Amino acid sequence: MVDPFRWRREGEGMKVHRGDEGMVLHEVMYEDQFTHIKDRPLFMGISIPEWRFHLVAGVMVLLLGGLFGRAFWIQVVHGASFREQAERNRLRHEVISPRRGIIRDRNGRILAENIPSFDVHITERQLPDEQSTREELLGKLSRIIGLSVEEIQETLNASTDPDESVVIQRDIPYDRALAVNILAADTTGLDVVVGSKRRYSESDETPTLSHILGYVSGITKDELAARRKQGYRQVDLVGKAGVESTYESILRGEPGERLYEVDSRHHVTAEVGEKNAIDGQDLTLSINLELQRATEKALKEGIEKAKVGRGSVVVMDPRDGSVLAIASWPAYDDNIFSGSVSSTLYKALLDNPDHPLLPRAWAGTYPSGSTAKPVISTAALAEGVVTAQTTVLSTGGIQVGPWFFPDWKAGGHGSVNVRSAIAWSVNTFFYYVGGGYNSFVGLGVDKMTLWMRKFGLGSKTGIDVPGEAAGFVPSRDWKEKTKSERWYIGDTYNLSIGQGDLLVTPLQVASFTATIANGGHIVQPKIGMRYGRPDEGQTDVATHKQEETIASPADIQTVRLGMRDTVIYGSGRALSVLPFPVAGKTGTAQWRSDKANHAWFTSFAPFDNPQVVVTVLLEEGVEGSVSAVPVAKEVLQAWWNGQPAIK
Repeated sequence: MVDPFRWRREGEGMKVHRGDEGMVLHEVMYEDQFTHIKDRPLFMGISIPEWRFHLVAGVMVLLLGGLFGRAFWIQVVHGASFREQAERNRLRHEVISPRRGIIRDRNGRILAENIPSFDVHITERQLPDEQSTREELLGKLSRIIGLSVEEIQETLNASTDPDESVVIQRDIPYDRALAVNILAADTTGLDVVVGSKRRYSESDETPTLSHILGYVSGITKDELAARRKQGYRQVDLVGKAGVESTYESILRGEPGERLYEVDSRHHVTAEVGEKNAIDGQDLTLSINLELQRATEKALKEGIEKAKVGRGSVVVMDPRDGSVLAIASWPAYDDNIFSGSVSSTLYKALLDNPDHPLLPRAWAGTYPSGSTAKPVISTAALAEGVVTAQTTVLSTGGIQVGPWFFPDWKAGGHGSVNVRSAIAWSVNTFFYYVGGGYNSFVGLGVDKMTLWMRKFGLGSKTGIDVPGEAAGFVPSRDWKEKTKSERWYIGDTYNLSIGQGDLLVTPLQVASFTATIANGGHIVQPKIGMRYGRPDEGQTDVATHKQEETIASPADIQTVRLGMRDTVIYGSGRALSVLPFPVAGKTGTAQWRSDKANHAWFTSFAPFDNPQVVVTVLLEEGVEGSVSAVPVAKEVLQAWWNGQPAIK
């Protein structure tokens, strides 16, 4: 055995005992402080040159510095991110969708509810890591649900968060859901989620409800980007039209969350916790379902009799603006959008020349025709252009230079005042009060447009459904800027009888009719009435009513009497047989020389205590008194018959 202490210090060198010549001599530097055993210095290491020592020390310092820097970068700079990632790998978040609020009519009839559905979800990060295994899985899924692998992958690629569950297909049949569930049992990342879809219980029998209710559908990429801060996810449904869209925040509710602990293969090992979802609030509409059905029936029958394809009806309470029924035809069944609507069906709806998706009652714009004459009459009375006793001689029209502006009746109506001019829709009277004639000074275009705007024309009413059109009120400045033409007296005459470039919606006509009916108050039309659970108390939807009257009570009453005369002996005489007094105004609107005129009728009842406004438009219906009045008659009778139910 070699003695490790055989080396002794002698002077400045080292002696080697005999017998050690075969050993490699290492240069060892000793210090006086070495530990000694039996007076022998203890060998503690191998000596190296000083430069090597410094080099090694420097390298070690750099290595240690790098390690400490890396540790600082991981734990401090990006610590939160890595901890979050680690937590994601350890925990699975499952969102609990809330129940969407039920929609009811004013009498409690359910119009929109929720029914179960099966949706296919994929969480990309949880899919198998092996590319071949993943491709095989997606291929099998593709064959089950009828989507290509490319379509599935495209949906996954659209998501910005691989930890987020993504809807691949909604509302699949039960047999497919079962097949997908069997496939999902042998893997991770693929799930069949039992969710819900919207069922519009009355829309199949009453399609015009679809424009009112709208529908919910999967959230788009753009919608998700806009609503992400509100807690929306790719799997969410969102209101797309009608009150489903307007009252989305009320109907939606707040999602809950269930937290699971998972292993390295994403298999659930334990449930950690749960936050309950908060269901959406129910919504009660001002719509009366029975009256809506009767309105739709009357409209469809009127369209068939007139041999036209399009029309709309608005039924409104003039006291507060509550919409009791509102129908646009043609319509559609919103149930087709509750699941996965086919692109073929959707394209067919878009390409339909009659535009069934258009809620023409508030989104369609048309010349008003003579329905605007009560507005012009109010303006003329308020501005002092005429009084209730002022008369104008109608001889069949007026001549201005080479241009002739006719009455609808050849030979004219004789001497007429405001009331009789409204009742018989005498154009000559309104030429006088609108543009003036000879020495008679009329309102002029500026005052006329001012009063049209006071009555709400040219701007949205503010009804609580999306897509409302503002209509259009022409002006002197507009014509000069857009057409590079000056405003002519003929333009004023045309505007005074609701022709020319004036455009209105049926809802706007119903709205200004309500203003005249209620004595001059502007009311904002509304469809939403209350929200909240019926058994827990409900909150009224805020309404707007202009407190000040738009004109004096005497002037408004004169116009009201003229509209009453329309039904007693004028163009609306067909309504005189109803068991309650009605007032109204017919309208025949020219819009194209190669097309038939639009037919209008707007009315309110009972005359002494107005509770309902009915406005009818039949596109290309030729004449209001012939085709629009009978529709209004049926709707008014239905309203009267159902009065106890809608008070």
